[in-house]
Amino acid sequence: MRWLQMRVEQLADQLDAAHARPGRAWAQDETAAEAAMSALAWGESYTVTLVDDDTVYVFTAQPNTGSEPLLPGREASWPA
Repeated sequence: MRWLQMRVEQLADQLDAAHARPGRAWAQDETAAEAAMSALAWGESYTVTLVDDDTVYVFTAQPNTGSEPLLPGREASWPA
């Protein structure tokens, strides 16, 4: 969840103020974070979409299923 919030904030830093506002609001909204965590806990994906004039940015988080690829040099699967 923190990664998703961080990436949305980083993208918002690159957009003009009007297009950045929804992303910043989402990243700071505790209710949105709770909804995302709830969806993930129920095994559902969670998506955040930001729109610029010509581009749509989509960030998706999904729960760890155990079938994620192994990280190079690690024995554990992809971090949850």
